[in-house]
Amino acid sequence: MSRIAIAASLALMLGACSSADAPRLQTSAPAGPSVITGSGSGSAAPRAVIAGPPGCASPIADYQDIIDRDAETGYLNPGVYNRLTTDLEPVKRACAEGREAEAQKQLASVKARYGYR
Repeated sequence: MSRIAIAASLALMLGACSSADAPRLQTSAPAGPSVITGSGSGSAAPRAVIAGPPGCASPIADYQDIIDRDAETGYLNPGVYNRLTTDLEPVKRACAEGREAEAQKQLASVKARYGYR
């Protein structure tokens, strides 16, 4: 086949790919909290603020920072991030209500479930 014929064939195929009748891919954002926490320009994301005694609030905030960073960098899938943050709500609530030992136990359970220590 001549080079002209090959070039013409490629031009036709590329033209077909960009036609107005071609189906368009649609993307949708995951339901739930946003996984974007920083500007992406190397600036540090703000530290999570958790209510309650420091014995449970600090470890929860540390864990929240880790999963936020993992989600932001793409290490953690957005769907998993959404499930994880939902699972953290009772932990945060227990801590805010002063049930420190219960919050620590629940946090350990959530970490183990998602492969964090």
